[in-house]
Amino acid sequence: MSNKPVPAILRSLLFSYIATGILLLALSFLLYKLHLRSSQVSASVHIIYAVTCFLGGYAAGKSMNQRRFFWGLVTGLCYFIILFAMSSLMNRGAAPETSQILLTLAICAGGGTIGGMAS
Repeated sequence: MSNKPVPAILRSLLFSYIATGILLLALSFLLYKLHLRSSQVSASVHIIYAVTCFLGGYAAGKSMNQRRFFWGLVTGLCYFIILFAMSSLMNRGAAPETSQILLTLAICAGGGTIGGMAS
């Protein structure tokens, strides 16, 4: 167990994004094979965000000795910030709705916090 938060957060974020890549790849395969509707894909992406933020928060919480829920929250928020920044760079000019941004923020923060508390 490490008491250094920055390396713990970076490791948990790396773990989260690797898990995200694997799960999104699986979702794209399902989309190809099953011809999923847009609403199903959107719900699946939200579930993937929740699961991967939970895993990242769990990993961050395991690395820290105190305030594990807080470090899970920090992991979820960092995950969202990186996700939002990359999305903004990729979609220049096409801003998502505020409600969608807030929903994704809540999913990432909540998933990370619950993961930290579960650790």
